[in-house]
Order: sequence, then structure tokens, then C-alpha cells
Amino acid sequence: MASERKKCYGLVKLIVKFMGIPRERTKTGRIEFNSSCGNLRGVLKEITEFYNLADVMLTENGDVMPYARILVNGRSFQFVGGIDAELHEGDAIALIYPWLGHEDF
Repeated sequence: MASERKKCYGLVKLIVKFMGIPRERTKTGRIEFNSSCGNLRGVLKEITEFYNLADVMLTENGDVMPYARILVNGRSFQFVGGIDAELHEGDAIALIYPWLGHEDF
């Protein structure tokens, strides 16, 4: 937690795209999001809490759910530094969770 707080500073304007269940819940496909965190973990926490997406995107300990996909500038987050990847002004994040036959969402 302390390391997460250290990486939160100023405002970073990001583009966030929603696909699958996140798009259905937010009723939009794209937003501009101002975050006070400069790393992916902090930004995901802010976005998923604000849009009520934590149950489909993140586990209880803050890891990405097995079928959830998170892209940073079109690349899987795993290839750009992982969950603690540094984000910069104008970066695009895509939150994707396919339907996979879930009826309870």
C-alpha cells in the first residue's frame, strides 16, 4: 500500500475504453479519466471503484481476474510493466471482460 501511495501524484489524463461487461455496465465505450495515480494498479482501483467494475476486473487482492483483459496503448498490461506499469498523460487503457455466457451480469 505505501508504495502505491508513493506513486500517486498530480492528475494524469487517460483515455479509458470499455468492452464486454464493462461497456454494458458503464453504458459507454470510451471516456477521458483524470487519475491521481501514475501507475496501472492505482488507476484500475480508481476506475473499478467509480464504475462498480471491481467484481469482474479485479480479485480481492487487486490482481486482474482470470478472464479479464487489460490493455495499455493496445498491448497487454503484462508486456508493458505488469500491474505496476507507469502511466503517462494521454495513455489509453482498455478494460475488457467477455460475456462468456454469464447471465448474472
